[in-house]
Amino acid sequence: MVNIKEELWGVIVNPHAGKRRLGKDWSNVYKVFKQANIKFSEQLTAYPGHATEIVQTMLDKGFRHFFIVGGDGTLNEVVNGIYKSDIPDKHEVVVALIPLGTGNDWARFWGITRDNYKVISDQLLIRKCQPVDIGKITYTDNDTGERNTQYFINQVGLGFDALVVKQTNRLKSILGGSAWSYTLSIIMSVFLYKSTMMKVYDNSKSLYDNIFSIAIGNGCYSGGGLKQTPDAVPTDGVFHVSVIKKPKFFQIFKGLKLFFQEEITKLNFVETFVCPKITIEASEKILCERDGLPIHGHSPFVVEIIPNSLKMLKL
Repeated sequence: MVNIKEELWGVIVNPHAGKRRLGKDWSNVYKVFKQANIKFSEQLTAYPGHATEIVQTMLDKGFRHFFIVGGDGTLNEVVNGIYKSDIPDKHEVVVALIPLGTGNDWARFWGITRDNYKVISDQLLIRKCQPVDIGKITYTDNDTGERNTQYFINQVGLGFDALVVKQTNRLKSILGGSAWSYTLSIIMSVFLYKSTMMKVYDNSKSLYDNIFSIAIGNGCYSGGGLKQTPDAVPTDGVFHVSVIKKPKFFQIFKGLKLFFQEEITKLNFVETFVCPKITIEASEKILCERDGLPIHGHSPFVVEIIPNSLKMLKL
């Protein structure tokens, strides 16, 4: 049996996440680790992409267990740190999360809240880990023209979805980490975004149309609790994809209603795919994001699932 007190835990803390209650939240987690006599090394992120660098350094030092105090973006950086590393046992890496971000959509699926720090020591001892899938997206870099790959754990969004993320990140500087940032961004973006001709296809189905938005879900939540891909489960080895074709003006209001009611797939201008791999080709450059972080690239976008990629500690 593994002795939890002999394991090394890397703790990555994002002081800029969400509503920035870092002092109190990190203090609570720190006390739990200390009281349980768990070996850990903590480090605060200082800039975008820093968590990826921290994780890779820790992996080189033998760490295979990571505890994240932050949001979806921080978790995304950790996943990229693991899967861009040279270690052979990536699928054995254990990840745990206390959500402090704006949306916290990955944590929401698992019912994890910031108060789950109270059961950390018990769960570390019980060691109830769930193998989870992640995704990878390959695209053409806007600056170099070369093909590039990023990894994600929750969702990829293109078109309108990515514009909402862009607007939300701007509003955070005004509203902080409030979930209202997402709602306001949705209402603003729905009248700003212009649809684009795209080809969307997997190995059994193809769609060529004027596309408004695409959500590719490993998890079901995005945008701080909205369900664009309501049937997505990050343990089934496939993506659930919602493709919104260009809506007519009168359809926008009904669409927004069902969007907030988590019934978007009931709209007759929404097409769905269920697949382990999907490709998007666009007639012009379109916005793209993964786990709330921008992708600076253009099509073709190839999105693939990697089953049983990590072990997630269920708090």
